[in-house]
Amino acid sequence: MAYEVTIARCDSYDDTLVKKSIEESLAPLGGLGSVVKKGDRVLIKLNLLAAKPPEAAVTTHPSVVKAVVRMVQELGAVPIVGDSPGGRSTGTSYKSLLKTTGIQQVIDETGCEAARFDDETVEVITESARSFKKLKLAKAVVDADVIISLPKLKTHTLAYFTGAIKMLYGYLPGITKTEYHLHTARDVNMFAGLLLDIHEARKPDITIMDAIVGMEGAGPQHGSPRSIGLILASKSCTALDFVATTIAGFEPLKVPTVKLAHERGIGPGALKEITVYGCPVEPLIIKDFKKPPTMSMERIPPVLLNAARRLVSNRPRIDVSRCVKCGICARDCPPKAMKFTKGAAPVIDQGKCIRCYCCQELCPEGAVYVAKPFVRKIIGR
Repeated sequence: MAYEVTIARCDSYDDTLVKKSIEESLAPLGGLGSVVKKGDRVLIKLNLLAAKPPEAAVTTHPSVVKAVVRMVQELGAVPIVGDSPGGRSTGTSYKSLLKTTGIQQVIDETGCEAARFDDETVEVITESARSFKKLKLAKAVVDADVIISLPKLKTHTLAYFTGAIKMLYGYLPGITKTEYHLHTARDVNMFAGLLLDIHEARKPDITIMDAIVGMEGAGPQHGSPRSIGLILASKSCTALDFVATTIAGFEPLKVPTVKLAHERGIGPGALKEITVYGCPVEPLIIKDFKKPPTMSMERIPPVLLNAARRLVSNRPRIDVSRCVKCGICARDCPPKAMKFTKGAAPVIDQGKCIRCYCCQELCPEGAVYVAKPFVRKIIGR
C-alpha cells in the first residue's frame, strides 16, 4: 500500500494556530472531508490516560481536541469525544478526569457529545488478526461511522513508544486491559501483536498526532514534557508511528509495534517507503530525546537475556519517600503481585511480577520507578 504522512509546524497551543496547523496537515491527505460526511457520527478517540492537567503532557491537549471537534461540526457531522483511561474508572472518576484534562471545557464550549468507553462493550471477531481474533471493545468504537484518533507523542515504559498504534489499547474498556496484560505477560512482542490485532479490528479513518509538546523519558505518565512543535497526520497508523519514532530519535524497527507491523506487511520498513508532505523529516530528528529506561534491555545479547532474564530484566520499585499509600498500584496490578496494607507502602513480589509496568504507568504520584538490577550495573548495560 502507499504510505502518506504529513508534518506541519505548530509551536504553541493557541487555538487559532492549532486549527490552522491541523488543516494544513490534512490538506495533502484530501482534508477531513475525505473521511467525514454530513450526518456521520464521528468518534474522536483521545489519549486520556490519567487525570492530569494539559501542561503535564500526559493527555491529548484540549486545544487539539477543540480544533478537530469544530472541524467535524463544520462538515455537518456529530463529534463524540471519548476514551477508556488506565486502571479502574467509574462514572464519577471519569467526569473528574474530563474536568482536570480540560476536555470537559471543550465539551461545554462546543456542545459535542462525550463517551465513556467503560459503559458498554461488544465482542468483535477479526479474521485479519493473528493471535487475538476475538476482542472485547467499547461499543462506542464499534458504533462509530468514522474514527479520528488523536494520540500524543510520548514514550512508554513497556512498549517504548506511545503513538498511533499503542493509543488503540484504549479501545479496550476498563479492567479488560488488565486481563489482556495477563495474556501477554512479560513478552513485549506478544503485547505488540495484541496492539496490532486491535488495530486490525478497527483502524482509525485518520490519525492526528499532538506533537506540539510530547513526553520523553519514563512515559507515558511520569516522563518529562518535551517541546517538539509539530502536528503529524496520516490515514495509516503504522506509517505515522514510523515517522514519529524517527523524529523522536528512535531506530523505528527497534520499537516492537513498528517492527511487527512491517513484518506483518501492514507497515513500512524504511522512511523511503513513505511519502512525507510538509516539513522534511531529517532536520526534525531530536538526537537527545530521552528514551524509556527499559530500552536498555535492547542492548543485552539475546543469549544472555534468554538464559538469565530473571537476573538482568528491569523491575519496578517503590520510592517510599514519594508514595502516599493510596494503593492504586496494587489494586490495578494485573497479576496481583503487589501486597498493600493500609498505612504502608505496597510491597512487590518480583517472582509474580510480569513486568507490564502498569504500576509505574498508573501511580498518580510517580512513586513507582523502573530499576536496573545489580548484575546489569556491574556489566555496565
